[in-house]
Amino acid sequence: MVNVLIVEDQRMMRETMEYYIRQSENYCLAASVANASYAEACCAGSPIDLILMDICTEDNASGFAATEKIKARFPHIKVIIVTSLLDYDCIKTARKVGADSIWFKDASREELMAVVDRTVNGESVFPDRMPEVSVGETKSCDFTDAEVRVLRLLVEGMTYAQMASELGVSPDTVKTQVKSMLSKTGFQSKTKLAAVVTSKKLIVNGF
Repeated sequence: MVNVLIVEDQRMMRETMEYYIRQSENYCLAASVANASYAEACCAGSPIDLILMDICTEDNASGFAATEKIKARFPHIKVIIVTSLLDYDCIKTARKVGADSIWFKDASREELMAVVDRTVNGESVFPDRMPEVSVGETKSCDFTDAEVRVLRLLVEGMTYAQMASELGVSPDTVKTQVKSMLSKTGFQSKTKLAAVVTSKKLIVNGF
C-alpha cells in the first residue's frame, strides 16, 4: 500500500484528491494539509511514499521550497506537483527542485491517477504544454510566451516602464502585449486581467 500525503490549500480540490486516493485499492491517505511548510514534518512523523503537492499553498507557503527540502531529506519519497499555473517556467522549476512529476488540477480522475501510477512505478511525467484554462473569452493557451512573461510582471503590480526594463523591451512593446491580451479576453482593463488570473491561480506572485 502506498501512503499518500496531499498538500493543497483549496478545500474543494483537496477533498477531490482525497476522494481519488480513498477510492483506489493501491493507495492510502496518510495525511492532508493546506500549508506546504507542514509537509516535511508530516514526512518525518509518519511513513509517506508519495506527495501530491500544490505550488502556492496556505499563507503563501511554497510547494517548490517544500519539495526541495523533502527530496533532500527523504529522497525515496515521490513528489508530484499538481498545479493550475499556466507559466511553463513552473515545469522547469519543478524539475530543478527534484519533483518526480508534474500535472494539472483540471485533469480527470483517470488522467491524474494514471500519472500517480506511472510516478510510483519509477517514471517521471512532465507535460509538453500547459493546460487550457478559460480566461474571459479565450483560453490560457492562446497567450504567447511573451504575453505570459508580461502577465507575470503585471500580476506583481509593475508599471509599463518597470515591465519594459525588466524584460529588456520598450514600454510600447509591453503596452501592445497587454492590449493583445485584453482583446483576446474581452476584459476592459489590465487590473481586471491581473485579478482574474490571480483568482484562478494561473499566475501567483512569487511563484
